[in-house]
Amino acid sequence: MKSPHIYRLLGGAALVSLLSTPGCGDKGTAPTAAAPGLPAAEPISELTVARVDADLSKPDPDASYWRSSAPGAITLIAQPMIAPRPALVTTEKLILQAVHDGKHVAFRLSWADPEMSEAGGLGQYSDAVALQFPFNNEKLPPVMMGGDGDPVHIFHWRAQYQHDAEHGKPDMASLYPNASIDMYAMEFHDAPGGSRDEREMFNPGVALGNPQSFHKTAVDEIVSEGFSTSAVQAGHGSDGRGVWKDGSWSVVVTRAMTIDGGSTLAAGGKSAVSFAVWQGGQAEVGSRKSLYMNWLPLTVAP
Repeated sequence: MKSPHIYRLLGGAALVSLLSTPGCGDKGTAPTAAAPGLPAAEPISELTVARVDADLSKPDPDASYWRSSAPGAITLIAQPMIAPRPALVTTEKLILQAVHDGKHVAFRLSWADPEMSEAGGLGQYSDAVALQFPFNNEKLPPVMMGGDGDPVHIFHWRAQYQHDAEHGKPDMASLYPNASIDMYAMEFHDAPGGSRDEREMFNPGVALGNPQSFHKTAVDEIVSEGFSTSAVQAGHGSDGRGVWKDGSWSVVVTRAMTIDGGSTLAAGGKSAVSFAVWQGGQAEVGSRKSLYMNWLPLTVAP
């Protein structure tokens, strides 16, 4: 396996060119069912964030204001650098739209996926999509998860998180239906004085402050400074909402334009963004994903 520093040694453009060569990184495209729900879109080399007169603090994939943003398509490839790598390109095209209201930015992301995967049981994986922004809009960091002292800010929506937020997390009995257990400490409701805080004493993740152990919205916020450095952050009001229909996902991720200690977008300004998509039904998780192997220039309308 090549060193993670290959990106810096080759330079972004050279590496993207190398990895875009047939047979290098791209191992072919997985067959997927047609997705009649996907909007028609022409290829784009830059994404424009249109201004709308609407409240974008809550995500809405079907809102009328999306007519103000022309859909644009980008091509994804199979993640080519870190093992385990995906065997196929499962998501070849991602369709993008973006709008802002001066305070929040909303991104609508659509892609073909023949099955909805919400990771409801052991050995199951979730459909997901991530947007990555630089902290420094003037000097872009390495696109593969940033670099040492040169961080990126990631917004990671997962169908699993959305399902759990709407319907509740699966309990131990549903995850382990054949186990014979007298009592789970976190599900024991009959003990005198058995408060939530007392039950959480038996949850090591919560006791140690691991943000992955706490209640989640549909979106994780992550800061990364290179491979294997991803750290989930306390949320900054970001949110997400996805709808799967007729073999495709339409997911809206909203975020504040100005985030203290994070990435920032400004009306009339420029930045960049990159993307990754996971298809849970194809056992994609972690490094097994399709991604946009470059920064896509981003222009925010005044």
